[in-house]
Amino acid sequence: MATEAQSRSEYWYDDGSIILVVEDTAFRVHKSILSQHSDVFADLFTIPEPIEREDSTDGCSIVHLQDNLKDFTEVIKAIYKPFYFDQLPQDADLRKLLAFISGILKISTKYNLTIMRQKCIDILRDKFPTTLYGCDELVSSGYQYNATTVVNAIPLARETNVPEILPWAFYISANIETDLLLADPVLSWRDKALCLAGKAQLWERQKEDTHKFLFEFAKSPECRQGCSLRLQQMTWRYMEELRKRPHPLHEYDNWDSLGVCTPCLQRVQDQHARGREKVWNDLPKIFHLGTWEEIHKEQNR
Repeated sequence: MATEAQSRSEYWYDDGSIILVVEDTAFRVHKSILSQHSDVFADLFTIPEPIEREDSTDGCSIVHLQDNLKDFTEVIKAIYKPFYFDQLPQDADLRKLLAFISGILKISTKYNLTIMRQKCIDILRDKFPTTLYGCDELVSSGYQYNATTVVNAIPLARETNVPEILPWAFYISANIETDLLLADPVLSWRDKALCLAGKAQLWERQKEDTHKFLFEFAKSPECRQGCSLRLQQMTWRYMEELRKRPHPLHEYDNWDSLGVCTPCLQRVQDQHARGREKVWNDLPKIFHLGTWEEIHKEQNR
């Protein structure tokens, strides 16, 4: 028997119509069910088979797949358990989230399980926003990223063609200390270089676009109180902390501390809002990822 050398998966159905072997494990499943989820499997199962075929068991053809066993098992579970994704807690940290969906995303991408792939992408988008509004919602929720975990999203996105999450993944990764970033075993050297180059640009954008009023205050033409003379100067130590961890998309809210008049306050608030929109729109280019439009086209092609 062709499956004697393999162990049987828990997904071995006596009425199954196809046997899929991954590594040393055999899955006896249903062609019809897999075909509903994947046009790749559907095409595979329509290939005419020889009348007499040695590579079969109980009339079921055996197909050997070159996949990771754990990843493939997760996909089969998700196919046969409609509410499988409900096992992922709403408040799961990024480590648990990536561990849960990474394998499923890889296999669903390879075999074009479109609904399952999109489900994984939607989960990632919750933590890697693709709009400024989504960014603000996430930041206001207080969600925390672990430096050694967030970098895992970058090679995953590249491998599975989900470039939409890369701008925010790089943005967060740019705040990792340089020594830790260079020593990271997951990121490629090219992506490490993009993080470091992007960090320098984020710092410049924070000074020039989003928080310029803190570094170089320009009063409103309607100012009658000499506000520029009364604005407190930042200390060198505080500026150095900002440089190490630039966050130009941070939505400034400590306006009362500026102690400026109403026209000046309106001016800097408008500048701040426009600057944040500009930085968000340019975020992919800051990390040499193209434009948001190009990213969306690449992911949906």
